[in-house]
Amino acid sequence: MKLNRALILLLLIVVSLAKGQSVTDSLKATSFQNADTNIRVIANSSVKSTIQKVQQYEQLSKGTFPGYRIQVHFGSDRNGASSAKTDFSLKYPSYPTYLTYQQPYFKVCVGDFRNKLEAVSALNKIKKDYPGAFVMRDKINPPPLH
Repeated sequence: MKLNRALILLLLIVVSLAKGQSVTDSLKATSFQNADTNIRVIANSSVKSTIQKVQQYEQLSKGTFPGYRIQVHFGSDRNGASSAKTDFSLKYPSYPTYLTYQQPYFKVCVGDFRNKLEAVSALNKIKKDYPGAFVMRDKINPPPLH
């Protein structure tokens, strides 16, 4: 995703230079900030619109993409898994929870983390209440980009 943004920005700069405009004229309109990396991008409003369209297309066409989740429960009892999911949701409402079944076991996984660093940071908070929790690779729903 970050590579796509960089390519779009580079393409905008090249097109602006080809049209004879200065780079600062073409990039002064809109600014937005990615909260995860604290990088501030100053871009034309058409760039922001294009990025949003790409995100919508990826979400509609693929639905999920590779990422990380934290597994907090694993067992063969459906009621135990459901209560673990409810318990986690009450303690940590900011993380989405997922109950999945892979015969014959139920798993409760939480979060939609794009990279392992985000997942480990959340794991450090969650480990206090769920000492057996661990980070795992999984298909995740695209978290919102700001």
